[in-house]
Amino acid sequence: MRPQIVLFGDSITQQSFRSGGWGASVADTYSRKVDVVLRGYGGYNTRWALFLLNHLFPLVSEAPSPAAVTIFFGANDAALLEGTGKRQHVPLEETRKT
Repeated sequence: MRPQIVLFGDSITQQSFRSGGWGASVADTYSRKVDVVLRGYGGYNTRWALFLLNHLFPLVSEAPSPAAVTIFFGANDAALLEGTGKRQHVPLEETRKT
C-alpha cells in the first residue's frame, strides 16, 4: 500500500482538484509515489471539522498513518453573524481554546 497525503479542509480544499488547483498540483508532483486523498467539506468550520477528526483519523487504527496531512479551515469561522453566516461563524474565544 502506498503512503497517503490527506488534504483536509473546507471548500477551498474541496475545490483544490479543479484545473490548476493546488490539490491537483500536489497529486501531480507526487504521482506514483503517494496517494493524495481529498477530504474537503464545503461550508465546514473548525468546530465541525473537530467533530469529524476522530472519524477520519481514528486514534486506534490498523491502517498506517498518512505521510502528511494538510489542514485548512478558518475562512468559514470568520463568517459574519448576520444572515447565512450565522451557522458557520465561530467566535474568536472558541477558536483560541482549540
